[in-house]
Amino acid sequence: MADLTRRAREALAPALNRADVFLTRHFTRPSITWRQAFAILLPLMAENLFTNLFGLLNTSMISSSGVTSLSAVSLVDTLNTFLYVFYTGISTGASVVVANYRGRHDEEKLHESSVQAVTSVTGFTIITALVIVLFNAPLLRLLFGSAEQEVMDKARMYMLGSALTLPIVGVTSSVCGVLRGIGEGKTSLGYTMVGWTKYVALNVLFLKVLNMGIPGLILSISISRLLDPALLLFFLKKSHSKFVFRFREFFHINPGIVRSIMAVGLPCAAESLFFSGGRVVTQMIIVPMGTNAIATYNISYSLMSISQILVGSINSAMFTITGICMGNNRVQDVRELTRSYFVLNTILYTLGVGAMLLLFNTLVNFYNAPEEIVQTIFICAMASTIAQPIIHSFAFMLPNVLRAAGDGTFCTSVSLVIMWACRVLGGWILGSLLGLHVIGIWIAMIMDWVVRALIFPFRFKGTKWLRHQVLKD
Repeated sequence: MADLTRRAREALAPALNRADVFLTRHFTRPSITWRQAFAILLPLMAENLFTNLFGLLNTSMISSSGVTSLSAVSLVDTLNTFLYVFYTGISTGASVVVANYRGRHDEEKLHESSVQAVTSVTGFTIITALVIVLFNAPLLRLLFGSAEQEVMDKARMYMLGSALTLPIVGVTSSVCGVLRGIGEGKTSLGYTMVGWTKYVALNVLFLKVLNMGIPGLILSISISRLLDPALLLFFLKKSHSKFVFRFREFFHINPGIVRSIMAVGLPCAAESLFFSGGRVVTQMIIVPMGTNAIATYNISYSLMSISQILVGSINSAMFTITGICMGNNRVQDVRELTRSYFVLNTILYTLGVGAMLLLFNTLVNFYNAPEEIVQTIFICAMASTIAQPIIHSFAFMLPNVLRAAGDGTFCTSVSLVIMWACRVLGGWILGSLLGLHVIGIWIAMIMDWVVRALIFPFRFKGTKWLRHQVLKD
């Protein structure tokens, strides 16, 4: 066996050497090597694939509990998109600050910023949980008051039950973000895979075996989250992580680091908040078009999201990669690596939309799409297939690079104006006034991408985005 392994290595050595030369030329710069960058990127890709796969499995299990349970969970998840944006935005800001200190090779500040990242994100999840506990009933009535009473009762139960353990999610997700920022993505990946497996197993027990419906889903979420800190500590110790901390450190606030986190995180949170609002308004435009139009849009959007899983990982990783380069004061590294990852993104977009088209019939059947809307779904899928590889990276990867350099206010302002002018107003004109229905909504969305893709490259090519400073200490 040992001789066979040695021969295999010898046979592969020339190809591996050529690959190393290629990756070094395109993805290695003084700030970060391709191995360091891929140690951030590949675990993030695996996590996203794993999370989306198990998300589909969970959806199918929840749907087996009945249409009212599925509707309740869908309503709450829509509302949670609004409520969770601040915690996810602050998490993004925290990862950028940690990456900047890693780029500076300042071990003391790297550790302190990592602790402050966990403290900040956890603080926002506690605030979010309190808002849900205190105002869940009026929020649900305000937004979904026309829903059946049984759906509302289950939605309130699910919303309250899942909110009670939300601060634990703040701790574990922020620690995983720190691990990716310091180059320990494998530890985060291992924890995520085992954690999701545990959660799905609990869902099988409570939803499929015991058939407990919403109470079973709440039990599954709560037990899984309560076990997560111990599981994460196990992976931290097993991997001999550099992120070693004392509990009392989390109660010490460093105003400079927190300001840095907020400077990046709050614009991201604001954009996510208004983007989610724009999606809700778009749904409101579609509702009068009928049930088939609602199903067409949501299934088409889900198919598009599936094709973007790998690309979304690169877009997220650019926060950390850019942060490391900027912390090292290597602007040229940012420009050159962005071009390299742009090409990689285009390739992955092509592969993603190709896989989506190959699996189109299977995926449409999974969503139980009525036969009369399949053709419209296919038209939307083809429009995305043509547009995404060409313009989507310009529209969505470049803003992440700019935000990681501290240019978040510009990106957020431009994105919001474009979204409401093109996606929302344009969708209303094309979809409702001109009678193009879902096709019109889809054209408006692609118009949004095109306008973004015309603006952000000019910003990136210039120097105004370099006038900001992420670190405030």
